[in-house]
Amino acid sequence: MTKLKGKKIKLGIVGGGSGSWIGHVHRIAARFDNQYEIVSGVFSRNSKNSSKFGQSLGIDKNRCYSNYKEMADIEAKRTDGIDVVAIMTPPGSHQNIAETFIDKNINIISDKPFAGNLKQAKSLFKKIKSNKKIKYALTHNYSAYPMVREAKSLVTKGKIGKVNYINVEYIQDWADGNKITKSNSKNILSWKLQKNIVGTSSVLNEIGSHAYHLAIYISGLKAKSIFADIKQISKDIKMDDNAQVMIDFNNNAKGILWTSVSAKGGVYGLRIRLFGEKGSLEWIQNDPGYLKLNPAKGAVRLLERGFHEAKYSKNFSRIKYGHPEGYLDAFANIYKEFAKSLKRKSKNKFLYPNEDEGFETAKFIDACKISSKKKRWVKL
Repeated sequence: MTKLKGKKIKLGIVGGGSGSWIGHVHRIAARFDNQYEIVSGVFSRNSKNSSKFGQSLGIDKNRCYSNYKEMADIEAKRTDGIDVVAIMTPPGSHQNIAETFIDKNINIISDKPFAGNLKQAKSLFKKIKSNKKIKYALTHNYSAYPMVREAKSLVTKGKIGKVNYINVEYIQDWADGNKITKSNSKNILSWKLQKNIVGTSSVLNEIGSHAYHLAIYISGLKAKSIFADIKQISKDIKMDDNAQVMIDFNNNAKGILWTSVSAKGGVYGLRIRLFGEKGSLEWIQNDPGYLKLNPAKGAVRLLERGFHEAKYSKNFSRIKYGHPEGYLDAFANIYKEFAKSLKRKSKNKFLYPNEDEGFETAKFIDACKISSKKKRWVKL
């Protein structure tokens, strides 16, 4: 791996090929701040499709690989090999792919969740911690919205006092208003029905992980014990589609998490409220430029991104207040911060999500499955 200071970071990609929406998002985010150059990748299990798509991105055909093991081996041997690999495959494959590149001392940016299940998460977490030559970032992109960073800062500074309650929800409707049946389920849900690909729980790994991460990211807390009720679509369609979780946090705060992919009319409804001894905060992803600060006594204040009292949010804003900013910008913030961390020798703490939060989320999801099955509280 080359010295990175003052240079573009050479980025390789695994997954996110033709037709992949999240792959498109990652590539835009990587290019947003002119910090990365995409130079290699494997984009499909089909070597011809992988090469064709990679070349359409401007990648040399000799660096469009047929599988990730080949890519890791060859790139590690090149004098101009990749510095970072971005992983954007389904959850069940995250661990094996990441560990292969970690063994070659290549840094990782991975799409969420951290791993498919807790066993994989433990292995990956241990692998990351044992290699001091690499860094790892996890794209829980909602954590990088300017007003989420503002909320985290306010909580850290004690503006709402000790956090007592957290209410977070993330709802979607994967069927787009249609009823999922045995005959149409494979067409609508695709790989999300396959446990070896999706991991422990489809609803919790795919969007519940975002909700839980947002709660622990802003509050700085971790779940101590949980009681979960998880529902699957039907006896015939064995995929988790709804989870309601009661949470006891490590400071004795109480939490409620609801996540669903079968909420009819639910259009990306990510929302969090934190209640402390001095007041509360509320952030809604559909209106991300604003953070509601409600003191225990006094008038409600609506803080706007990059404006007046929300000065901290300016550090993560690309355009002036009064203009909309959102999903792609937040995603790009993670890529930008990771680039800074790779180029600096400083031990300053960066705010992008990493393996610590990824492992906490994996433990949470595993505990939810155990709790729902046994109908009891489970300690993490």
